[in-house]
Amino acid sequence: MLALALAGTLSATSLQAAPRNWSYTYTATGQIKTADGPRTDVQDITRYAYDAQGHLTTVTNALGHVTQLSNFDTYGNPLTIVDPNGVTSTLTYTPQGWLASVGVGGSTTSFEYDAIGQTTKVTRGDGSWLAYTWDDARRLTKVTNNLGEQVEFDLDAMGNRTAQRIKDASNNLTQQQQWVYDELGRLLRSVGAGGQTHSQQYDLNDNPTTNTNPRQFSHTQAYDALDRLVSSTDPLNGVTALGYDAQDNLRQVVDPRGVTTRYEYDGLGNLTKLISPDTGTTTYLHDAAGNVIQKTDARGVVTTYSYDALNRITSRRYPATPTLNVQYHYDMTADGNKGIGRLTAVKDASGVFGYKYDERGNLVKQIRSVKVLGADQYDTLGYVYDAANRLTRIDYPAGFRIHYNRNAAGQVNRVGFAVGNAAPTALVSNISYAPFGPLKSLTWNNGVALTRTYDQNYQFTAQQVGNWQSTYAHDANGNITGYSHSLFGSLDYQYDPLDRLTQEKDAGSKNAYAYDATGNRTSRTTYSITDGTETQTAKQTLQYAADSNRLSQRSTSYAVEVDAAGNYIRYSQSRRHTYDDQGRLSSVLNSAGETMVSYVYNAFGQRVLKDVQQGSTHYPYAYFYGPDGQVLGEVKYSNTGKKTTASYYVWLDNLPIAQIDLSYDNTGSTVTNTTLTYLHSDHLNTPRLATDQGGNLVWSWQSDAFGVGQPNNHGTNIDVILRFPGQIADAHSALYYNYFRDYDPETGRYVESDPLGLEAGLNTYGYALGSPLIYVDPYGLDITNPADWPQLPSGFAECVEERRWDWGQLGPQGANEKTVVGHAGTAGNLANSAGNAAAGATGSGISSASHQTSWQHRVGSNIGQAAQKAENGRRFGPTQARISGYGKAAGRLAILPTIWEGYWDIGSMVYCACSR
Repeated sequence: MLALALAGTLSATSLQAAPRNWSYTYTATGQIKTADGPRTDVQDITRYAYDAQGHLTTVTNALGHVTQLSNFDTYGNPLTIVDPNGVTSTLTYTPQGWLASVGVGGSTTSFEYDAIGQTTKVTRGDGSWLAYTWDDARRLTKVTNNLGEQVEFDLDAMGNRTAQRIKDASNNLTQQQQWVYDELGRLLRSVGAGGQTHSQQYDLNDNPTTNTNPRQFSHTQAYDALDRLVSSTDPLNGVTALGYDAQDNLRQVVDPRGVTTRYEYDGLGNLTKLISPDTGTTTYLHDAAGNVIQKTDARGVVTTYSYDALNRITSRRYPATPTLNVQYHYDMTADGNKGIGRLTAVKDASGVFGYKYDERGNLVKQIRSVKVLGADQYDTLGYVYDAANRLTRIDYPAGFRIHYNRNAAGQVNRVGFAVGNAAPTALVSNISYAPFGPLKSLTWNNGVALTRTYDQNYQFTAQQVGNWQSTYAHDANGNITGYSHSLFGSLDYQYDPLDRLTQEKDAGSKNAYAYDATGNRTSRTTYSITDGTETQTAKQTLQYAADSNRLSQRSTSYAVEVDAAGNYIRYSQSRRHTYDDQGRLSSVLNSAGETMVSYVYNAFGQRVLKDVQQGSTHYPYAYFYGPDGQVLGEVKYSNTGKKTTASYYVWLDNLPIAQIDLSYDNTGSTVTNTTLTYLHSDHLNTPRLATDQGGNLVWSWQSDAFGVGQPNNHGTNIDVILRFPGQIADAHSALYYNYFRDYDPETGRYVESDPLGLEAGLNTYGYALGSPLIYVDPYGLDITNPADWPQLPSGFAECVEERRWDWGQLGPQGANEKTVVGHAGTAGNLANSAGNAAAGATGSGISSASHQTSWQHRVGSNIGQAAQKAENGRRFGPTQARISGYGKAAGRLAILPTIWEGYWDIGSMVYCACSR
């Protein structure tokens, strides 16, 4: 009732926003001719031209980039599309007018259909394919790949999917899931392969009111008369309350501790002020198109942004610290670069980045210069792809190449190493996968073999790495309750009703953890165990501000200082932190106020330079990353700016598999020694062991669940800096650098508030929801579950239909475009995020999708969709983005005359075929 009353009182009027006007002109036949956007500072006009038959022939965007469509068939379908880079896409169609193939840059994707137009097969450019089987009611019942693996679906009379089975090429069952619905088609139960049951109850308006997980703990939700979520009660009776204004904007979130976050909006629903207990008050200004043009944080730091006529960000400026300014450049075409419509250069505080693309939009070269002790240091990364736009080679700056060989389905089955153009030598081989599932096995070049075992939920149960074996036991919710390792020993784990880790215990010791209602750790108590008797040996006590989640004191020895934006500036007795205008950790000072280390970040939030200072002497480190943000290398320099050593990392998807260490002579230009080390990871893909070419153990890392523990190099000089996924150990700050933030394993918390705010959860400092054995946070923003399998191809036709009328799916640079401005979301986004957080969602609040093994995902999705339809969230490559972009450009016009619907379908088909 408190939440209901709260929602009713939040009726403050939104700030008035300047009107936004869009204008259109039409041809004599009623076809749209121009579309003029709302901005007045630029000419944001898109122009359309037609032939005598009314076919759309050109689309010219606001910057004059022209897309040409020509050679139309009798159905009006274009046979040729030329993009602004001059790249030609050739399309063919069946006699019925259905898209049969799309060819671009030497790669062709083809489509096959049954007699009534249902897609039965999609073949990618490399020859791999997916086949689709339908029943007489036109419902998808099976998906088969060219390895013979298949996914089968059972459906009830209403078309609800009631069962899913994954089978290998020999028809052996490898994964299964079941669902039960009521007479209204609402999901009642989700049942895993081991009988684990998630259940839901609903009110008369179909809102989910009770969600019970397999451990039989329930979340309950309450709604107001407008079906808006107003409260969520967790299994420990913690209540989260949400309040709205008259326009349904989320205005207030009160967490279970009573800590309140508030939002203010203008009349168009743009967030104008965020009043956060953790990060203070942040204000935003927007232009006529809704772009954020100015942000002022709680420290008073002002950031301004500018955009081109396509609403692409062109600059990010810090008036008080111009050295941090960032410039973005697009559309460069020198040296054959197919750069129109793509980011091609960036200038930031670290130096300059350049990007080159091929005809299919794949990134083929990244050139970088960074300043090391005032001198420019250059490096280049190169990428090669197959006909399906899958990566086949990375050229590292040190002169060696990593080759990725793929099987008939496009999966990597061998990773090779070569210097220059030499024939590659295998780093790992014999790589195999579960059907539509995770990695099963591989063999390193030193003979050490990996075997991973899963149950029929694709839940990790055992791993064999050479002579080292580990096993995992789980409870019904998927929490790891037991772990046994032949080198590290055995541990038992316990959890509270919110699935937060409360105890880890081995034969000789125990850690017990306690939390407050919002998930802040309040204590860690350590015990020694002798003959079954537990004796307390240490206790860490953490205290928090009453009106926020900010840590105020560690144990009883000293207070923690936090700046106005929630960054920890005094975190220990021996270290102080400083933060730059970007809100990033910029230096660490000792107790005397002397700088020990300083950091520089690039435009994408990546730490690219570290400068270790010993008095007036500087020892720089430089880092570089791949397109997915994975660290690829660390280069150390002398105090004169010469390379001394370098460590390069090789990845198999998200699994680090090798480290290549180089030593240089006094000139920093000649390699004097090369050491190859093989990395062996746990179920989270965290490196735990490393072996040399002879299979000998040369490094290991045993830690507690939150990452406390020092590595053992077993008498060698091998040093592996990787920790939990996305983390780099930094001895100079005593923290783990975690992309957008810095993680402290001692407290199991970040030392900065989450840049996404409540989108990733109610506790903006917590790590992995207090469950670090299950979740990881590779970007320091939001958690993921490495065990989220299977990743199914799903229904091709369902995908097309889902996207058919959702023209907003693609940004100007394609799907999954991420703004670099910040986090001033819309009201719908915020309501979505808060709904997911309140329900205990374990994924992104904005785009939480229904999840088969985590009940919180489903609750979050249902809650979020009450405010805004969840985003699709699928990833796809740049070629598909461009083709789909044609469909988007034409498809938007269907708002007026719907004759362009077919073009959007074409774009959606290519998207759905190539993204799954």
